[in-house]
Amino acid sequence: MFSSGFGKTPKHRKFDYTPRFWDPEKEALEKTINQYKGDLSEEEKVKQRISAGLRNRYAGDEQYRQKHVRKSNKRIFYITAILVMMTYMIIRSERILRMVETFTQ
Repeated sequence: MFSSGFGKTPKHRKFDYTPRFWDPEKEALEKTINQYKGDLSEEEKVKQRISAGLRNRYAGDEQYRQKHVRKSNKRIFYITAILVMMTYMIIRSERILRMVETFTQ
């Protein structure tokens, strides 16, 4: 047939994916042991402490997250209410009504 690639079916790609088991408790224990052994530099210790603090703050404190979600929902409600009222006022104004009347005539 054709020597070009028009009629050829592309071959599927093969991936060498080997799933690994991840144990977060074991990883946390190893980090703690390394921290007290002194194997890490001061810079690495600071990075780990900051990263662990951020992870624990958001993952563990459900009340903190709920409080911020409530604040966000209230803010969205207030903004929507203000925009609806402004739109209503603009639509009901005499200038807009007169302008619509001139376009329709």
